[in-house]
Amino acid sequence: MKVSEQTAIGSRAQRGAQWLVRFQHSDGSLRGAKSINEYYKAPFSLAVTGHNGEADRMLDYVARTYLKSDGDLDGTGCVWFEDYRIYPHSWLIIAAIMRGRFEMVRSILRFLITYNDENTGGFFLTTQGQRQRKGHQEIMTTGLAGLACLWAGRLDIAERTGRWMERLYDAQPNLSKGLYFVSDNQGQLVTTFSKEDARNHMVDATELRQRYYQYGVCAVFLSSLFGATGEERWLKLAHKFLSASKYCREDVYRQPQSGKIGWGAAWTYRLSRDLEDRKIAEAVAEGLRALQNEDGWWSSLSIYQRENAATIEPAIDVTGELVGLLGCMELALEFSS
Repeated sequence: MKVSEQTAIGSRAQRGAQWLVRFQHSDGSLRGAKSINEYYKAPFSLAVTGHNGEADRMLDYVARTYLKSDGDLDGTGCVWFEDYRIYPHSWLIIAAIMRGRFEMVRSILRFLITYNDENTGGFFLTTQGQRQRKGHQEIMTTGLAGLACLWAGRLDIAERTGRWMERLYDAQPNLSKGLYFVSDNQGQLVTTFSKEDARNHMVDATELRQRYYQYGVCAVFLSSLFGATGEERWLKLAHKFLSASKYCREDVYRQPQSGKIGWGAAWTYRLSRDLEDRKIAEAVAEGLRALQNEDGWWSSLSIYQRENAATIEPAIDVTGELVGLLGCMELALEFSS
C-alpha cells in the first residue's frame, strides 16, 4: 500500500471519529442515543483513533447508566440484547483495558465468564436464565468473548475458546458452499435448520449480503491467541478462516458486515506477513471507505434489513463500530509495511 493510500484510510477513520465526537455531550453521552446499542463499541473506536478523553467520558457514562452491580448491562431498548447478551460486554471489556479502567474490567469480566462452557470452550448465546439449560454457541459471540478474556489475562479460557474454534473449522462439510457458525450444547456443528433460520446458522457462499463478519471474528481472535501463546496452529487457523471467505460472492469485502474480515486480516497480516492476508485487509478498507459519507458517518443500509429505506441516514451504532475497525486496519497496515 502506498503512503498516500494509507493517509486516505487514516483520514476516513479520523473523520468518522470526529463525527462521533461532535455528538458527545460533556457527561459522555451521545446525542440521539437510545440504549446500550449506541455505546458498547464506540469507546473502542474512540480509543483506537486516539480520542482518549472522549473514550474515558463515554466509559464513565456507560458505568453510571448501564452497568449493573453484578457486572451485567441494562439492555432496555436494545432489540437484540436478549439474543446476544454478552456481546456488548466483550467490547466494553476490551475498551476498558485499553483505557486502564480495570474497575470496569473486573466487574464485567466476572459476569462474562459465567457464560463460558468449560466443556466445549464456547460461550452460550442465550440469556442468563437459559444459560443454566445450556444454549447454542456461535462464532461472533464466542470469538469476541474469547478475545476479551485473552486481553483480560484469562489465557485458560482463551485457549479453550481456540480449541472450540478449531473443532468448528474441522467439522465444516464444505467451505466452498459456506461457513456454518453455530454449535449445539454438546459442541456439535449445527447443520440442520429451517430455510427461514438459515441466516442465523451459516454464511451461504452462494448468496449476497451474508454475515461475513463470522470469518473475520475468527481471524481477530486466533491471530491474537497466536501472539499470546506463540503456537503456530492459531495463526495458521486464522489464515484458513480468511481464505475461506474467498469462496463468497463478489460483495464479500464490500459490505459493512465485511469490516471484521478487514480487522482480522490486518491483525493476521501483522504477524504472518502473508500478502494474501494484506490484500484482503486492503480490499475491505477500500470497501468501507466507499460506503462512508463524506461527513464521516456510515448508515445502517444493508445491515438491518433496511435496503428499501426512503432515505439514507447516519447510524451512530454502525459508525461507532466501523471507525474502530477501519482504524485497526490503518494502523496494522501502516506499521507492517
